[in-house]
Amino acid sequence: MRDPDVSGEAIASRTRADPTRQDPPLQHKVGLLVTLACVGGFGLGVYAEHYDSVFWKLSGVLVIGLGVLWWLSGWWVSRPLRKLANQAERVSRTGLTSALRHLPVGRRDEIGRIAKSLHLMGVVATRSHMEARSLRSTLDQRVVNATRRATRELSRLVMRDALTDLGNRRFLNENLELLFDSAKASGTDLVCVIIDLDHFKQVNDQLGHEAGDHLLVFLAGLIRATSRHDDLAVRLGGDEFVLVMPGTDSRRAEQVVTMIRKLFTRQAHTMFPNTRMLDMSYGIASLLADECIDTKTLLRTADQRLYINKASSKR
Repeated sequence: MRDPDVSGEAIASRTRADPTRQDPPLQHKVGLLVTLACVGGFGLGVYAEHYDSVFWKLSGVLVIGLGVLWWLSGWWVSRPLRKLANQAERVSRTGLTSALRHLPVGRRDEIGRIAKSLHLMGVVATRSHMEARSLRSTLDQRVVNATRRATRELSRLVMRDALTDLGNRRFLNENLELLFDSAKASGTDLVCVIIDLDHFKQVNDQLGHEAGDHLLVFLAGLIRATSRHDDLAVRLGGDEFVLVMPGTDSRRAEQVVTMIRKLFTRQAHTMFPNTRMLDMSYGIASLLADECIDTKTLLRTADQRLYINKASSKR
């Protein structure tokens, strides 16, 4: 918050605080001192000319006159200037806006004008510093936010498959263990489904890799559409996909993957009507039904059943 003592309104109020006060200019004060010195010297000279017998009295009067002039010069000139210099040095040394309040901005002479100028310079410098600090804080916050967004996006990209936008193998490795431990602790089931396209190499050879990519993206969309929020949908690589379903059983998983297969084959034959080999195979493993002791056993069981189903479909 800006110090109210350094505002322009405060300066104006101080300047109007004592309208009856009149500080003569330093030029007038110095001129008056010189005039007093001249008049005093002239008077002492005349006094000495007529009363030379009392020289010691003349010396005393001279000393007193010099003392008065010295006191007046200190009170009017040197003391205000020294005080102003000390206050200006304090402002420049500490940088505190509170130091500005001690500047004699209410004076009406040259010292007051200098104090007002220093005060205004301090106000402008303080205001500029606060604006620069606010701008720097805003920029720093923007950099932090941009860095966080970039970090989140990078983390997401590291965990996602570039073609299908499903999770990748790293995503599966970092999350499957957590789901497995949670299911074991709560006594609920955890089902793993591994899906593999049949004759995918021949599809790429005959229809081209672009057609193969279209099939992979379409199958990934079906898996994503039929999976729940807590399910893990992953593309392991090539034409192999994994769907991990916590809190369900093999029967429900069978229904889901059967629906995926039916939709896939129907759409694949519509996209490529001259190709009859487009199909998919799958294997299902259950944590409770298959008594899997760890995630490796769960994945291995589902993979073994996948290849059993794939081999039977070729007969």
